[in-house]
Amino acid sequence: MDPSTVDHSLTDVSRRLERQSQCMPAHLYFQLEELLHWSLDQEVVNQLYALLKKYDVLTDIEREERNISIQMLIDENGA
Repeated sequence: MDPSTVDHSLTDVSRRLERQSQCMPAHLYFQLEELLHWSLDQEVVNQLYALLKKYDVLTDIEREERNISIQMLIDENGA
């Protein structure tokens, strides 16, 4: 792993998700909230954290790209 990479906890991701919830499609928010109750690999947790980072300041196009990436992680990891 890259030494500059920080491992984030599920709590970190959950807090970030809560902060971004107003900017996110409801269905995606609820699926992601459910996913966080599953046992996830650290890599997935870190990816989710990165995808949620600064979500609220993205352009519509950037946000849609992140939504697709988030949905793919949800689909691949069981929620």
